[in-house]
Amino acid sequence: MTDTFLLNDFYTIDSVQNINDQNNLATISINAQHPVFKGHFEQIPVVPGVFQTQIIKEVLQQHINKDLLFTKGDNIKFLNMILPDKHPKVQLEIIWKHTENKYAAEAKLFSENITFTKFKGSFIINSNYGNTGIT
Repeated sequence: MTDTFLLNDFYTIDSVQNINDQNNLATISINAQHPVFKGHFEQIPVVPGVFQTQIIKEVLQQHINKDLLFTKGDNIKFLNMILPDKHPKVQLEIIWKHTENKYAAEAKLFSENITFTKFKGSFIINSNYGNTGIT
């Protein structure tokens, strides 16, 4: 089981198309009623950038069935705002390479001809998942 704290609360995965072994296209529905939008921002709700990065991580985790830890953002660009009232569904394309315990990923969040986010970064397998360190 993977660590997903936004999945099935902030967003749901409607469908996943496996383009090939290291390329997915997911359709995601955003919960416009989620409490985060009261603070980010109530008058014009916007999906926070950190949530977008977390969604990328969680969707990749679901595909590989391993818990990941975000280690490096080589290039992350937030090009347009995701407004849940206007864009309740977005697409996420992820292309990744796996070497030893590292996953280098490139991703894009978009809807039709609008690109919201471009992501290039790395994750490692989180071998401490479930280990609180408390003895």
